[in-house]
Amino acid sequence: MTKNRYDLLREIGEISKDRGELMTKLKNVQKENESLRNQVDMVQREADYWEHQAKSYEKARIELEKDYMQLQAQLKLCIGTAP
Repeated sequence: MTKNRYDLLREIGEISKDRGELMTKLKNVQKENESLRNQVDMVQREADYWEHQAKSYEKARIELEKDYMQLQAQLKLCIGTAP
């Protein structure tokens, strides 16, 4: 009978040890998850920034193209080759 109590106590100790190891692993996974979420947020902010930059550059390119076409037309008028 006494041996069974010791066996039970040993098993409880092993279960507690396993539970502690699982909790440690859980905490590590939670930390890694938080780190990955932060990285995803950072990448999303960078993507938003570069998308905004691309749109700004496209608007500037269109304006420059309009200016170029106007200057070309004025040049043709000046040198007398306008249709």
